[in-house]
This record gives sequence, C-alpha cells and structure tokens, in this order.
Amino acid sequence: MKKHIFNNKICYLYVAAYLLLIVLDILYFTKWIGYGETDSAMVLFIILMIFHLVFPVLAIVFRKREKSPAGSVIILIVLVLLGLYSVMTAHTMTEYVYKSKNGNYDKTIEYFKDRATLNVSSESLSGERWDISITNTSGGENLSPQLSFDPVEGASYYVIYMVDESAGNWVHWYAEVSETSLDEGENPGQYIGPYPTKGSGDHLYTIYVYAMAGEPGARFDGKYPVFDETWFAGDMLWTYLNILDGNKSPVMYGNVIGYGYISGKYGDGSVD
Repeated sequence: MKKHIFNNKICYLYVAAYLLLIVLDILYFTKWIGYGETDSAMVLFIILMIFHLVFPVLAIVFRKREKSPAGSVIILIVLVLLGLYSVMTAHTMTEYVYKSKNGNYDKTIEYFKDRATLNVSSESLSGERWDISITNTSGGENLSPQLSFDPVEGASYYVIYMVDESAGNWVHWYAEVSETSLDEGENPGQYIGPYPTKGSGDHLYTIYVYAMAGEPGARFDGKYPVFDETWFAGDMLWTYLNILDGNKSPVMYGNVIGYGYISGKYGDGSVD
C-alpha cells in the first residue's frame, strides 16, 4: 500500500514538472512571437513540446510499477534539469537568429548593401563622380547633395547619413526628414562636404537613406553623430537606428522598414 502511495506521489511530481515546462514552453513561444520570430520559434516550440512529453509517459510507467521506483526521483531531477536547459537553449538560439536578422551580426557591408530595397538618386552625381559644388574645398560650395528616394509605406520620416567609406566612414552628413526629395543645398541637418587630402586619390562617398517607422529607440549623446571623425559604417548605423525599444531584453528591433544608398567618388588636390 505504501509503495502504491509512493508511486502516486512520484506520478504527481512528474505531472507537475510537465505542466511547469509546458508553461515555460508557452512563455518562450509567446515572447518570440512578440519579437516577430514566429517561424524560427515555432520549430523549437514543437521540439520542446515533444521532448517534454517524456514526463507524462514516465508518470504512467512509474504509477503502474509494483515496486517502489527508488531511482525515479533521480530520473525526475535529471529530466527537469534537462527540460529547463532545453528551454534556455531555445531562447538562446532564437535570440541569435533574431539578432542576426535585425543587426549587423555575421554580415558584411556588401551583404547589407545587396539587400537594399530603397531606390536613391542624386542630380549632384554625374556618372560615378560627385559634383565639386557639394565639396568643402577651395573650388566647392559646401552644398549638401540633391537627393531623391522612394517613399516607403509606414515610414514617418527618413534618416540621411553620408560617410567617406575610403576614410573609415568619416561622417559628412546626418539629417532626419519627412520629405523624400531635397534640393542641392537644402540641408535640414548637419553637413560638411567632402575634402579629401591631397594625394589620397579618389574617395568613395556614400549616402544612406533609412526609412523609419518612428523616432530612433536609441539616441546619440548630442543631436548628431560625431562629425569629422570615423564613425559607424552604414550597416552598423542601421543596427543602431533599427532599435524600436531599447528597454527590452533583448532590445526590440524593427524601426527601420527600408533602406537604400547611393555612392560616388571624389578626389581633389586643392586641400593639403
């Protein structure tokens, strides 16, 4: 009789452990649905649910045993630890996939550029070369380039970012606008035209445009990024701007809903 009671208690413990893990599985899946990772989370959720079925199965087995399952408690502890580890591992794997999709993790700048969806054009670009009027040289006028780009549905405004990719992403322009076309010299942000050092040859100047669903979830210390210094590459700034809510763990991405770029060269020997 005592053995039967013991078996029943073991059975209840297995069922309780199963219910606990089911709750953790559901919490895992619910969390990552909120982050937009339904597809990747669904696969692991199904695997977790199947794996955790071992608890009710063993509960039935131990309940029918005539002898007191002395080792069943040890088995239960081991399985619970494995179950908790499996849920933690699922979270870690899904977070890695999530960060890889929404950040510049495991990506190159070429990978980032190849997936641009926004068409960007400029009348200040003649062929592959920027006009001298946009430069901060003795022959230039330091005018921000003319810029046009496609409107993106759902975008409340756009971030413009110009860097010298040949000089470690030296910052030349940062602006936040709501319109999709700017005349030459119409600079709503901060702009310092190209001024390549004499003898350094052609530099590649790239303008990135990011379509934003809302204001950046993370801000710079000042209104603009650091100018006249090397700073973020286009893909790294995308990761930064893509933060929708920085208070969550991990951060909530999804603020950049489209991006594009345009590149041109300029080399001027008038600056020493």
